[in-house]
Amino acid sequence: MLRALSPTLPRLGLGCLAFCLASGVVLAFYYRPAGNVFRNVEEITTLVPYGKLFRQLHYGSGQAFVLFMLAHTLEHFFKKRYRTYSPGEWSRLVTAVGLCLLILFTGFVLKGDKEGIFAGRIFMNMLRAVPVAGEHLSRLFVRPGDHFFFLPYLHHCFLLPGVLVYLTRSHIRRWVPGAQTIYLTGVGLVLFALLVPPRPALPPEAPAPLVTGPWFFLGFQSLLKTAPPFWAGIMPPVFLFAGLLSLPFLKDPWGRRLHGLLIGLLALYALLCLRAFLAGP
Repeated sequence: MLRALSPTLPRLGLGCLAFCLASGVVLAFYYRPAGNVFRNVEEITTLVPYGKLFRQLHYGSGQAFVLFMLAHTLEHFFKKRYRTYSPGEWSRLVTAVGLCLLILFTGFVLKGDKEGIFAGRIFMNMLRAVPVAGEHLSRLFVRPGDHFFFLPYLHHCFLLPGVLVYLTRSHIRRWVPGAQTIYLTGVGLVLFALLVPPRPALPPEAPAPLVTGPWFFLGFQSLLKTAPPFWAGIMPPVFLFAGLLSLPFLKDPWGRRLHGLLIGLLALYALLCLRAFLAGP
């Protein structure tokens, strides 16, 4: 069964990516990354014909694509296939996973609600905590004031998807989904968009006892309560991705030890996210 899933996951993921890009193009015609963004998003949902459907289709396909991408990469990681890949190919795959999460994060910010603004400010402060280059680094992703959503919009709609497609071009050629996969993916996503209501959005000025970020960010949000931003939000992902990128270059026993350490760190972070999801960060 697992062998049958191995070629299926990337094809399903690419099918979801196709629907995510298509629905994103439609939404981009109506989205305005300035002014009252929250009201703009609400108008897309309630006033634009099929706006709610396209929003849910975009959300569901994006989440599904990232989950399939994570499952595909973790399968390679646990089976130690980085030993058979060239370092360049493995590096592109690992970098693509990081870009997927960043695309999801910028999309979360672009909702323009209290949670999105909160997540964007946390991310900005985390980047500012980087020694020497922090202020300049933060200005590449998000800026305070009237243009708060502009850079996340550029990254989410143009830069990051373009880089992602470029990095995964060999995977796309290898795992092009067939017509049946596209059909099944489309049916599943449309059913999701029709049957699953959008999560209620909090207006930016609404009082809220607890504000949370996206599911994969909850672990960092928990760590930020006990450690400075640099050590809680910057160093863990840097160490994790540096370790993953180093795997093809290390021979046993160092490669085996690093592999085991990364498994432990991934499991620990997954538990942090699960705990924060169930009980709050």
